[in-house]
Parts: sequence; structure tokens; C-alpha cells
Amino acid sequence: MSLPRFSLFWPLLLPLPLLADDLPVITLRTPPAQMKYDRPFITASPGSQVKLVFENMDEMPHNFVLCQPLPDKNDKGMEVAQLAWQLGAAGNDKGWIPDSPRIIAHTGLVAAHQKQEITFKIPEKPGIYPYVCTFPGHAMAMNGELRVVAEGPGFSGLDYQLYLGAWTSLPDFGALTPHRSGAIPDKKIAVALEGRTEHFGVRYQGTLNAPADADYTFHLASDDGARLSIDGKAVINHDGIHPSAEVKSHPLKLAKGPHQIQLDYFEFEGQEELYLGWSSASFSETPLSSWVHPAYQANPATDADSEFTGIPLAPENGEAILYRNFITQTSPRGIAIGYPNGVNLCFDADQMAPSIFWEGAFMDAKRHWTGRGAGAQPPLGYNIIQPYPAGQSLARLPEADTPWPAKKDRAMGLRFRGYRLDDKRFPTFKYEMGSVTVTETYEPAGSAAANDHRVTRKLYFTAPEPTDHLFVRVAAGAVTAEGDSWKGPGFRLTCEGSTPILRGENLLVPVVFAGPTACVSVTYHWNP
Repeated sequence: MSLPRFSLFWPLLLPLPLLADDLPVITLRTPPAQMKYDRPFITASPGSQVKLVFENMDEMPHNFVLCQPLPDKNDKGMEVAQLAWQLGAAGNDKGWIPDSPRIIAHTGLVAAHQKQEITFKIPEKPGIYPYVCTFPGHAMAMNGELRVVAEGPGFSGLDYQLYLGAWTSLPDFGALTPHRSGAIPDKKIAVALEGRTEHFGVRYQGTLNAPADADYTFHLASDDGARLSIDGKAVINHDGIHPSAEVKSHPLKLAKGPHQIQLDYFEFEGQEELYLGWSSASFSETPLSSWVHPAYQANPATDADSEFTGIPLAPENGEAILYRNFITQTSPRGIAIGYPNGVNLCFDADQMAPSIFWEGAFMDAKRHWTGRGAGAQPPLGYNIIQPYPAGQSLARLPEADTPWPAKKDRAMGLRFRGYRLDDKRFPTFKYEMGSVTVTETYEPAGSAAANDHRVTRKLYFTAPEPTDHLFVRVAAGAVTAEGDSWKGPGFRLTCEGSTPILRGENLLVPVVFAGPTACVSVTYHWNP
């Protein structure tokens, strides 16, 4: 007597882990000569197992490193990349993969025209996880986002009633006779009903099932007016004629189970757009409409976005790199310096002052390399700090109530004399104020990995005789004293050689001469 057929295959009826060939596949490529990934974002479900196929179509080696995000800033994986760069001569053998608890998954270093496959588990927590190429100098352009999205429930049923009329505010649809009504098969709110583009209104009615007793947030944007009601109570009122630029959001506690949703909408003339979504602690913002507002779209970079990106500059061989061109937040005579440890700054040769400091990646030269090179280029990195508004940082103040000089295109009484580079290409700037000669240097220190990036600005003064009433402005605005240091927006500073004084909103350091020379040293710390 033979056994029943299912008995022979019983083990196959038990739950089995997915084989690698059965996993969802994510393909990521590097286009030739573009120094970027072909996908600026990847979307995946929490906790899912996936296979990544990484195909390097470029002439240079690249890798893929997926990182945990930092809790308080989006560094695009730069901290992990900088740890890799610190591997030095050992980097190639390790595929430029550092020892870091932030790394979730990674490939090895993939040679030109080769590919590699890896499998890994998507993080359980919804959010944005950066991925980056950690080969030295690549991270500032080669980075992207893994968007872990937990989708919430959609409508379990959705009907519409279409009305015709040229309203400028929402009418009482309940008192009107609908032109047409029916069910929406895909259960997604849509304004493309009968191909109408103006002078109509719609009442949508459907059921949403809240998966638990919890707080939920509803999001609404419309062109023109709309009003969301839940269980007969108005929750978001966005009436009137207006574009859909603004997203209205409203939190609401819901009990587990079904809830009746009513959305009234009218279109007068022009664009017709309607977005409704909801979110909670357990799922990401989930669209309930066919059209998704741009604020929540996972849009890849367009050609316009990438027009000015693709030629990243980075320090090499332990040397600094300089970039002289039009740079944001400084004058046309800005000189940007990128130091090997990931500290960057821009010196304004019109004002004889540092205009901005930042961490991470340095600059992208494409804007000024292609076409006519118009416009100012922003820094590639993150954590930009500007200790004081634009203007000179050295002045004579003969009286205690003498105001700081107003900003002019060129600093009053100061004359730039150029700069020289040392053997590491670190610049020393030189300028004059009357008979006083000033040389200025910057000394970077610390690392992103240790969260202790800092840079010391040193000014050396020489004069035929001691000069009184000379001050260096080192910060301005919301600056407060904290022990032996001063704290400003995003930075902390310490000073040597003289004691800072606060005059109005300006933090000033007196220049104290010892014979014909004087020195002021101020250190800016990113970790306040």
C-alpha cells in the first residue's frame, strides 16, 4: 500500500527561509564617468530580506556601504567614509571598509566593469538610511538613501459623488444633486473623473481601518479647496482657491477598527491636485490618493538637479586643496580650503575674515567647469557654521561705544597681500592695516568619527610700535559665555592670548602687543 502523495512532500509544507534566488532584487549601478550611483534612493519594506546586485560600469573602483543614520543630522554617510579614508595604506586590502558599528551591509571594492551580489536584511525601523561609496574622495558625490517604508492600510471601500459648478469655496454637497456617483475600483482618491479639469466638485466617502488604538496624523494638500472629516467631525479645513504647495497635517487619536472618512473637494480653474495621506508610529506616511504631493515623493535627481554636480574635489595625500571661485555666503574673492581631516572653510579676501566653516565633503567644481560657469557653488559637506555675519573681522575701535564698521564690499583700511602655501599646501594669508602687518593661519584638528572637529585661527601681528584699540571680531549674534568658552549657533569657541569681551552683539578679542608683535588664537569647535 502506497503512502498518500502529500506525505512524501510534507516537509515542504513547513515555513522555509527564502532562498537567495527567491529574494527581491535591488540593482544598483555606477554610470561611467559620472561619479554617482544610478539610483539616488532605494525603497524597501522593514525587516525584509533582499539581494543587492551592485554593478560597476565605471572605469574606477567603487563600493556600496549601507549605514545607520546619525540621530541628530543627515551626514550622508560621510563619517563612515572618513573613517575609511583614515585606513591609509591598509585601505585597499580592506576594500575601504572601516570598523564601524554604523555599517549595516556592504560590498567589497568592486573593480571596473565588474559586479558583486550581497544579501542582507532591511532594518526593522522605518526611516532613511544613507549608503555611500567609501573609496577615498568619492563619498561627497556617491551617496544615496535607503528609504525603509512601512505602508499603512488603505481604504477598504471608496465611493465618489461628482458635482458640477463654478465655486470659489466648498459648497454644501449634501444639499446638491450629484451629476454622477459610483465606486472607485482601485480605492485611491483621484480627481481625474470623466476627464474634467475645472468647475467641478467631488465628495469622497470611504472606510479606513485603524490597526490599533493609537495616535495617527492625516496630511492634506489640494488645488483648490478641500475639507477632511472623520467619523462626521471636520479634521482639516483647507478651503478656498489656492495652489497645493502647502500640506496641512493634523494629529488624531483613533480607536482600533473602522472609521468613516469623508473628503470634500472643489476645483475652480487651473491646476487640479488632491493629496491625502496618513501615518503613525507603526507605519510611514501612506498615500490614500493617486497623486502624491512632491513633499512626499521619492523623486530621483533630475537632470536639472545634477546639472551642477559630478566633479567633486577632495584633499589628497595629506595635503589641503584650494578652490577659488564664486562660493555661497562669501564675496567673489572667496578662497575655499579643504583640509585632509574633513574640516573646510572659506576665507573672504575682501573682508580678511573666514566667512563659513563646514565639515565633510569639500566642493563640487562642475558648476564652474561646464557651460558658462555662472552662479555660486555651495559646500558639499554638512554642519555649516557662520560665526558672524558678513563683514570685516579686524578694526580699530578708539572708544568703548565705537560701533563695529558697517559691511562694505571691501573692508575699511585693510589691504590683501596674498597667501603662500606650506609643504602640505596649508595657506598662510597676509594683509595690512596701515603700518600693521597681519599673517593668518588655520590649524584643523579632530575627526568626525570622534565628534571633535575643530579648527584654530591664528593671527600674528607686527608693527613698528605697539598699536592700541585694535580688535578681532570672532563671533556675533546669539553668543553666550559658558565657563572659559563662548557658545554660538552650532559652535563653541575658545581663545588664547587675550580675553574676549562682548560689545553689543559682537564678541571681540583685543589685540595686546608685547613690543612690536602680538598674537590672537581662537578655536572653533563643532561640538558645542
